[in-house]
Amino acid sequence: MNATLLELLPSIGIFAACLLLPPLIGGLTEGVLYRFHAKGAGRTVPSLLAPFQEVAVNLRLPLTAVPNEQILCILMAMVFHLLAIVMMGLQRELPSILLLQAFGVLALIMAGMSRTVPYSHLTINHALRAFLTAQPLLMLVAAGIYFATGNFNLGGVKDYPRLLVVDLPFLFMVLILVELAAPSAVNEVSASDPMLAFVKLANCYRSGTMLLLAGCFFAHSLLMAALAAIILHALLRVTPHALPRAAGWVKAEWSWGFLYFACGVNLLWIYIKYWM
Repeated sequence: MNATLLELLPSIGIFAACLLLPPLIGGLTEGVLYRFHAKGAGRTVPSLLAPFQEVAVNLRLPLTAVPNEQILCILMAMVFHLLAIVMMGLQRELPSILLLQAFGVLALIMAGMSRTVPYSHLTINHALRAFLTAQPLLMLVAAGIYFATGNFNLGGVKDYPRLLVVDLPFLFMVLILVELAAPSAVNEVSASDPMLAFVKLANCYRSGTMLLLAGCFFAHSLLMAALAAIILHALLRVTPHALPRAAGWVKAEWSWGFLYFACGVNLLWIYIKYWM
């Protein structure tokens, strides 16, 4: 019994880290940005824990005005994204992780469809287009990792002789572009106030999944991949404020078209290099 428990301890630790770290890091990052914006505007600087206080207030709001379909879809999205990042932490098969991530995004889109806000259909259409654009690119990332390592299992990354980013630079850029586009796609499909905290939590797990996968391009171990993911998160949160033009590039159709072409070339090169 004790031996079985000891064998489960690493998995339990990974589950706890995946459950707690994404909202903790995301909340602290938002707190730093709140303080930065307040100083720039000459306002009173809020506490670093202001995002957590907002969530606590939000959770106390009544759910009477929220449709049951919306509550169900948002909770499903949170569960799907949590399962995806846990499976990422446990280094399971990448296609199943991406499938869970896709289900989570679709659940948030369905939650947005239940809103009665007049402009909701416009933002839903934008989110759906972004989803349909990004998902094939993410499948190309899975194919590239398979061509490079010979395995869809992320545990095979540790045996790869080089960092993945060396052989798959454009596939790494897919993850960065998808993450930069997420605030204008997933976050627009927001819930009414009582469920907003759960939408933010689901988005933290979604972002954690993408960035942990991106971190695997720079590391051979899970711990170093997690550290790389934290650094990438900080850089990507600052980028839209430091480089406003980056937001325009993300939304531009030519950037996505170029990425499709570049990923195709990258996949062809890695296939020829290792499989022919």
